Amino acid sequence: MRLATRGLLRRPKTCLHHAPRFRACASAKDAFILQAARELFGCRLQDGSSRQYYSSSTRSGVNFYTQQQELECGTQHHSRDDQQSREWECLLEDAFIHGIRTKEQLRLEADIGHQRYIGSRLIDKPPQRQNIELWHLLTRTQALMNGHEGIKAVWRGTMYRGELIRFDDKDPLVNALWFTFLSAGSIDYPFLSQVCKAALKFKMIRPAFFAEVVGASLEGEQPENASKIARWLLEPQYRIYRGREDLLAAFSAACRSSTTSALRHFCNIYDLVPNAHIYDEIIPGLWESNRASDAFMIHDYLISKRDLPTVFEVLVPFIRHLATQDKQLGSFLGPLSASGASFEAQARREWSRAKSRVIGFSPESMNIVASNELGPTPKKLSDEFIARAFATRAFSFDFAVNSLRLIGLIEVGPVALREIAITSHDNTMLHARFEKLKELEIDTGSSSFGQIIQRLCYSGRWEMIQNIVNTDMHHEVFEDLELQEKLLLEYCRIKDWKQINRTLTILCKESLNEEAELRSAMLMVKSMLLVGDWPAAATLSKSLQERNKVFTAALPSAIARMLRPKSMTQLIRSEGWDQTAFLIGMLQNLLVSGASFPVKHWRDSLSALGQAGRVKELEALTYWLAEVYRAGGLYEQIYNTTLARRDSNLNSLFNASFQTALIKWCFKPRKGMRNVPPEQCLRWTRILKKLRDTYGVKIEEHRIRWAYISNLRWIFGPGMYYKPEGWMRRYKRTALKRYWNMYDRMWDMKPARIIDAYDRVEVVFLPRKQKARSRGGRRRTLPVKETAIQAMSEDVVQYRDIFNPSWDDYRK
Repeated sequence: MRLATRGLLRRPKTCLHHAPRFRACASAKDAFILQAARELFGCRLQDGSSRQYYSSSTRSGVNFYTQQQELECGTQHHSRDDQQSREWECLLEDAFIHGIRTKEQLRLEADIGHQRYIGSRLIDKPPQRQNIELWHLLTRTQALMNGHEGIKAVWRGTMYRGELIRFDDKDPLVNALWFTFLSAGSIDYPFLSQVCKAALKFKMIRPAFFAEVVGASLEGEQPENASKIARWLLEPQYRIYRGREDLLAAFSAACRSSTTSALRHFCNIYDLVPNAHIYDEIIPGLWESNRASDAFMIHDYLISKRDLPTVFEVLVPFIRHLATQDKQLGSFLGPLSASGASFEAQARREWSRAKSRVIGFSPESMNIVASNELGPTPKKLSDEFIARAFATRAFSFDFAVNSLRLIGLIEVGPVALREIAITSHDNTMLHARFEKLKELEIDTGSSSFGQIIQRLCYSGRWEMIQNIVNTDMHHEVFEDLELQEKLLLEYCRIKDWKQINRTLTILCKESLNEEAELRSAMLMVKSMLLVGDWPAAATLSKSLQERNKVFTAALPSAIARMLRPKSMTQLIRSEGWDQTAFLIGMLQNLLVSGASFPVKHWRDSLSALGQAGRVKELEALTYWLAEVYRAGGLYEQIYNTTLARRDSNLNSLFNASFQTALIKWCFKPRKGMRNVPPEQCLRWTRILKKLRDTYGVKIEEHRIRWAYISNLRWIFGPGMYYKPEGWMRRYKRTALKRYWNMYDRMWDMKPARIIDAYDRVEVVFLPRKQKARSRGGRRRTLPVKETAIQAMSEDVVQYRDIFNPSWDDYRK
């Protein structure tokens, strides 16, 4: 169902209890509202059901159906004036219980998309501010007057005209209003980003936030924006993705979309999430909906990503469709076999039976196993039953497999494969047994355990096979790659190389070539860094570079995550190693060795240096990155290649957030510093001017100016006498006017226009705007009793001498 206004145009049932005089015409009114929904929001019904589909209109006013659609719905054509008058009458009846009597008054109350005349509307008053039924009424009114822009105006009213309206997943009416805004954002990506940022900023409680937002984008008219919003929401700082549940919900939304390209854009979202195995859940639904072409498209995509079916029954609709369309199985089974799935024998039997149904009696039906007339249909025996037969020492393998074949054995699973490997004396015997299974047309399925054992057998690695089959791990554990990476981390911590080799083999099940060897080395470097084995990580990384191995972006991304604020406490507490410089040096070595990774992976490195007060190293790294990643820079000159614009855009790295943070970092004292001189506080001017003039980085003057004012307020603002004395001792030794005089001399960007009634000294003394207090939390406030003039009399810095305190100091 399209997410736009779920129940938006329906009057809430609670309104009927408060308005008895409207109860008599409730049924007729609901029928009229349904008709208004069709015309106002593009409602349509599918498959004769009563399920409603809403969408916010991009044009103001009412949308009319064509004459043919009106005949199908059994409605009569009315003039636009009559329709609007009826809709206004419906709105006024619902507005009566809120004290709204006239159309002009309703239009005035709905005019809330700005911050003018706050207090003059009903929703500005505390009793009505949290009245969701009133918000629904205003949303319907704005949608009638202004369409899509009206819904956006109501959103601005919920955010900026008083106390915040929380859209927590606790009330159906709140959810209906929330989905209305998501529907409006499905055709307006900037507005959808604004809604998402507000929900994340205010920590709204919506467990399915990822599925709702991405699903709304996929279900809308612009599904190409879904991957953009998904990439943003998957950033580690948000951590709102719940796994397969959210991905399956996004797929359902793509299936409901009327846009033909929605499923292709869903594939772009699938590329962003790790280890998603959803084949068995989504393919049957496509066949139930008679979407054969989409099923084949999604099948080919998932097979290319090694997302394989776990049971053969999921493939049956494909085979029957191919038989009906008189197509061969070769092109369908080839990618499956190449990806490691073994269902060829069962597929050919099913194709033969399907062909016999289409064209009648066929030569293939003479096969007693494949025929429906001359023999019973083979049944799958349980994997445990087959494993017991192979584990019985009294029977040879050939006798057991031939006997089971006669009673319908068509597939062996991972438990039976483990017994086959355990009872084999060497790799030659195991290889012969696998060939016997192929000769008897017995499939081995698509389990990770089976794929690994067969690949190792054909590669002749008998010791590794014994290492794997003798472990106590269940075969399903081999499917969980995240768990295997955690196990690898623990094995590296205790340096158990036998289990390390086994785990690396499981993680690289796709191939046993140079690519798998490189991936294993990258996993080892990452694990060694996480456990703190820095010399071993440096040695391994250096040896790989000497062998001209090119790293992928996975290792730089892992190193960058180690430099994030949550990991900085571990880096700072370490002794004997400058781990920040070590990790940044590793990133530089990877880039110099030829590894190409996006410039965004350097954000955490810059932040780590800035938060540690290491401005000198920060400045050097900034210039180095700008010189390497600029168009025609060092990387392109040395390796004679061109970096993608998205991966080398300096404006995305040195953006407004970096610029404001840089100013803050320059004000921050480094460890061991007792004070920060004004020259150090203005060191950012040299860095930003070089980025602007030499490398073309965009800089906005007003953001820089207000960031500078914000940092000055921490030094000279009211209430600073109540801060810890360390702040006074470090900073308040220089007059405020000197900071501004140095700012004028060292920073050459001036305001674009003359700012009237703007005193740069007085604006520093203005108190900070208090942030919204989170629910359930307590915050200590700083008492501000002195005025700006009292705090800084004649712009002379005053501070207390804590080493020689006087009685006046104690008395104050």
